[in-house]
Amino acid sequence: MMSPLKVLLSIISLFAVLGIIALIYPNDGIHIGDSTLRYPKLTEIFVKQSASDSLGDSAAVDPEEAIREMMEATKRQQFAAFSDSLKFYEDFFEKGRTRFDLPNNDPTWFDRFFLHMELASLDSNVVHILHYGDSQLEEDRISATIREDLQDEFGGAGPGMMPIIMTVPSQTTSHASTGALSRYILFGPKDEEADHSRYGPLAQLAKLQGDAAITIQRRKERKGQFPHVGGYKTIKLLTNKSAHIKAKLNVNLTVVDTVGQNDDGTVKEKRSTKVVDAGEPTIDTYNKLKVFTWKLKDTTSIAKMYLSGNGEIYAIAADGAYGVAVDNVAMRGSSGTIFHRIDSELLAESYKAMNVRLIIMEYGGNMVPSVTSSNIDWTKKIITRQIQAVQKANPDADILFIGPADMARQKDGQWQTYSGLNMTIKALREVALENGVAYWDMHRVMGGNGAMIKWVNKEPALGFTDHIHFTRRGAAYMGDLFCSALRMHYDYFKFRDRHHITDEKLKELHKWSVEEQAEKEKNVLPERTFLNVKRRTKKAKGGAKK
Repeated sequence: MMSPLKVLLSIISLFAVLGIIALIYPNDGIHIGDSTLRYPKLTEIFVKQSASDSLGDSAAVDPEEAIREMMEATKRQQFAAFSDSLKFYEDFFEKGRTRFDLPNNDPTWFDRFFLHMELASLDSNVVHILHYGDSQLEEDRISATIREDLQDEFGGAGPGMMPIIMTVPSQTTSHASTGALSRYILFGPKDEEADHSRYGPLAQLAKLQGDAAITIQRRKERKGQFPHVGGYKTIKLLTNKSAHIKAKLNVNLTVVDTVGQNDDGTVKEKRSTKVVDAGEPTIDTYNKLKVFTWKLKDTTSIAKMYLSGNGEIYAIAADGAYGVAVDNVAMRGSSGTIFHRIDSELLAESYKAMNVRLIIMEYGGNMVPSVTSSNIDWTKKIITRQIQAVQKANPDADILFIGPADMARQKDGQWQTYSGLNMTIKALREVALENGVAYWDMHRVMGGNGAMIKWVNKEPALGFTDHIHFTRRGAAYMGDLFCSALRMHYDYFKFRDRHHITDEKLKELHKWSVEEQAEKEKNVLPERTFLNVKRRTKKAKGGAKK
């Protein structure tokens, strides 16, 4: 075994030999054929490496800084991926013809409404959307298309709330009432008004003094067109609190009986329809409202209610077990200037009882012929009053105002858009946005001035020959356009939820996009300047030649 001293001397000798080789070894190495043998010089071995060169030294790198850089790089990569999608949505929100005009240009305005819609199925609840409007909505036009689209997306069935006495037939639901009922409306002639303000959510009521019967059922001839409007699972009746009314509900149910055995051994069944008693309703009372509710064991598309006693009836509702309901409230001849005249407490209780989360006010068409610059301020004040009356009754609901469509009249033998239309639309939009209400411009959606003339001349026609109202086909098309615009916001809502993009992160994304765009323009600027100089030089030379 070698002693420690001998080991040390051996190591020193080895280093000495290596050092001598380094001194005498040629700087350019030894060439053998196509290969070159090199040996490091002593200066390369012993010269201290500078801090800037020690990139491989992990001790010289701040770990926190490295993590921050990695996170920043990841964020930039994410932001770049999100940027294109956000631009797609925001371009539509800013420039799309069917876009909504939103308070503070906030594209997240619908978020609260969408959240309620999504929770409806989880909570086994029904979210109501009240669609108020003028004669454009008669026959359940426009509303029926919106209802089908939303029920297809979020679940739900039935036509929603309806008056006890319906004077204009619905294209989706057959409705009949008989007996000791009298109708009072707030949007008609004075002699049809009640002697009080208790009108409820539909701006009308029926007074019961004796016995009556109401039948509602899905129109069989339109079953394929409106598949969700049938299938009732929840029936409600809204009356005044002090009403003395006995209510009985019968429903038609399909019953399956076993009647033997088929030749192949399977059970032979016979289907039949039977009328059954829906049982006793639950009754909820408020300060001014009483609500009867029947939760059916099975779905039905035919329900008949028998009433006896005395009281005021504000609505009957047919809904699914959960999901969305869209209530069609058409007011022929109305400009929507009646909401401040409805008992606010009763209206608030009705909205609460029916879980109303979106209120659509579609008005303006009946104002257009009489609007001038001299009365436009009054128009703004009266509509502001209506919006604020609805907001007071239901501060938890979102309100969307839909302005008038294009309208034309004959002048000098030619159909021309009403001169007051654009002025009316401008005023309605301003009032809506000032009060935190969204606005949807049907006039712009159609294509602006003269669009109704084109809609009337289409084959098949989308507008009636009065150049004011939509045909059923035109109304359905308008409903489709509305739903497409709403779906853009819902897709935007889901996109942000899917990628966990909070409001704060959205602000960061916008800031990043602005900075990125500025950086791109900065980099492009020298090239543009050079090209401009080149063009000017070329132009100057061309001028000199001339």
